[in-house]
Amino acid sequence: MEKAVVYYTHKLPYVSFEQLLPGADVVENESRKTLTKGELIRSAKDAHAICWFVPDVIDEEVIASCPNLRILAGFGRGYDNIDVRAATLRNIWVTAGPDTMVDPVADLTWGLIIATARRISVGDRYVRATKLSVWHPTRCLGVQVFKKNLGIIGMGKLGRAIARRSIGFEMNVFYTDTSPISLDLERELKLKRLPLDELLRESDFICIATPLTESTYHQISARELSLMKPTAILINTARGSEVDESSIADALNRGIIAGYAADVFEMEDKQYINRPSQVAVGLVNQADNTLLTPHISTAVKDMRIEIASYQAMNVIQALKGERPIGAVNAIPLQNAIL
Repeated sequence: MEKAVVYYTHKLPYVSFEQLLPGADVVENESRKTLTKGELIRSAKDAHAICWFVPDVIDEEVIASCPNLRILAGFGRGYDNIDVRAATLRNIWVTAGPDTMVDPVADLTWGLIIATARRISVGDRYVRATKLSVWHPTRCLGVQVFKKNLGIIGMGKLGRAIARRSIGFEMNVFYTDTSPISLDLERELKLKRLPLDELLRESDFICIATPLTESTYHQISARELSLMKPTAILINTARGSEVDESSIADALNRGIIAGYAADVFEMEDKQYINRPSQVAVGLVNQADNTLLTPHISTAVKDMRIEIASYQAMNVIQALKGERPIGAVNAIPLQNAIL
């Protein structure tokens, strides 16, 4: 039996491949940069499994250039950067990360809510710059979170995790989704379903928690921003391209909304050829009413190890001829090669 080749598009320094993938020949991208399409094809052309990460785009050309490929195993929950149709036509599994990934994302979402509302980063910068010689009653005035209105766009696993964390703040929680959740869950989480426009008008804090699809691309743009309260704060820990960053920068500059916090950016979504090459300058330059983090939603060591283990488990299952636990497509079972 030939030895299975597993290619990692990014290096994972905190795992042991001897333990994760016993019996496989593991090859890693040793650089810290995301490979170009040509580099990826040259590096992974003999691979039976490609372990991909958030920045990677794996299209039909890449898939067709890897004749041994059995599985495209993901490190993240989103997989809009993978051509699932092309993979399925060639009987290649596509997998995504574990459900438990939503918990650190929800934690970070709440960190961004509180930090933006209470202007924590502004206060931190002030102390470091001045050494804080005197207290003043109007310095770093923010807004209260307790008992305010929270709107959540999308009530999947992430939306529910965000909603659960709101209970201690006694907030009025609204949600919008293409279909309602169960009445029992609405009662448990104290949720009220609203149309998107009404949610935007009523909410003090608005969290995006939907996957990136054709229908959610730029779902928050100039029109939607114009509906929000001038005191509203928008939080995005879903995907960058679900908002129009230039419109948000303009809305902040004109006082249409009060704040924006994000852990994801349009520049990351490489499947869109018209994406910006960097975070909108208008967001970066408005440090007093934006809070921007470098896609660290799952940047907790224990969680990263759990995700890596889950990713490797999917590879093992696929190469053993089994259906991988994280599969997002359906193909016939194949002979084992591991």
